[in-house]
Amino acid sequence: MLFWQFLAEMGKTELDNEQKERIELWVKQAQSGDWSAFAKLYEYFVDKVYKYIYFKSSQEEAMDLTETVFLKVWENLKNYKPKTGSSFGSWVFRIAHNLLVDHYRLRKETSELKEIHADQRDEASPVFLAEQSLARRGLHQAMSKLKEIYREVLTLSYLNGLTNAEVAEIMKKSEGGLRVLKFRALQELKKILEQMGLKY
Repeated sequence: MLFWQFLAEMGKTELDNEQKERIELWVKQAQSGDWSAFAKLYEYFVDKVYKYIYFKSSQEEAMDLTETVFLKVWENLKNYKPKTGSSFGSWVFRIAHNLLVDHYRLRKETSELKEIHADQRDEASPVFLAEQSLARRGLHQAMSKLKEIYREVLTLSYLNGLTNAEVAEIMKKSEGGLRVLKFRALQELKKILEQMGLKY
């Protein structure tokens, strides 16, 4: 039960109306050039974006890519327009998703030219340092064995606590298709955890 409890705990980030209004206010202020409002947005989203990227890359890459995401958010902030059923958070994660796609496309092209070094996935993340435990390392190890699309849906849904609608928008899937994908991803994670001899 430990891993499913962990996933549930990590997913407790759904925004209430007050938080949504505060974020939209910060967005409007940041769009007007207010750096302190952008700093608040950065502080609110940086750990969430880092977690999303970290489960798809090494620790060092995750730190660099997270900073690049926020640079792109700042550069494109004036283009952001709230849409019904969408949120600023899903827009930020769409930027992160696109950056990862570009990063891996480039990496795939360059990996043919040089040897790929081993990932540093089991190193402690600065974000999780205080909370590091065997369960987290086990989950990280299990997640790294999932197909990329399964890892992405679980990370967005459970670790970042996004709604099905937001995850469907980021992954460009229907909500029905997303539910099926999430179910398959959870089944595959369960199988991997069993193979690792870990309780879930």
